[in-house]
Amino acid sequence: MGMTPSEVAALYRGYAAKCTLLAQTLDDSAGKLALIDMAQAWLSLADLAAKNEMLPIVYEAPPSHPDADG
Repeated sequence: MGMTPSEVAALYRGYAAKCTLLAQTLDDSAGKLALIDMAQAWLSLADLAAKNEMLPIVYEAPPSHPDADG
């Protein structure tokens, strides 16, 4: 995707805000509830993306197997 975790988190928070704004325009309570639930899901994903930014990513090559060469 080419985005940093903080950029992804900001994008997800933007989606949550759009869901919340759209929910405010609806008269249908079921539709409002669905959009509010969706906003909460986007915020949860944003929190996870933000946490992922704090995780160190370390790649360790697997040990070479003695029989791998022959």
